[in-house]
Amino acid sequence: MAPKSRFFHASISAALLRSVALAIALIVQASPARAETATLVCQQESAPHNTESGGSFTLRVDYDRKIVDFLRSDGVVSYSAAATITEGDVQWETDLTKARAFMGKLNRLSGQGNATYWDDRQFMHQMSGPCRRATQKF
Repeated sequence: MAPKSRFFHASISAALLRSVALAIALIVQASPARAETATLVCQQESAPHNTESGGSFTLRVDYDRKIVDFLRSDGVVSYSAAATITEGDVQWETDLTKARAFMGKLNRLSGQGNATYWDDRQFMHQMSGPCRRATQKF
């Protein structure tokens, strides 16, 4: 039996490696992407422009669906809006001419968030402060 050349052996190894890499890429691509949702608790800062004092407010950002929800303390969604998400921030705004309007911005680098909403009586509520990921309930 004649010995195989190193070139032939290297070509087969390279072809096999490319085939395995392609198979892995196709499997990973076919796997459903895990949609990330972040629930953030923001501590209300005392400032002249805030109509709410103390306490906290909770935002949920769905990065896959590009939606921001304002959550009540029991986890129920009070307000929801389509969001524009960039590397630096998340911004959202509903139709401000409608009742129950909701708008705000979250800086993804500093964690600073603000939210403004109008309730059913058309009272405006403004909140802002540093946000962090919510801890898991026990």
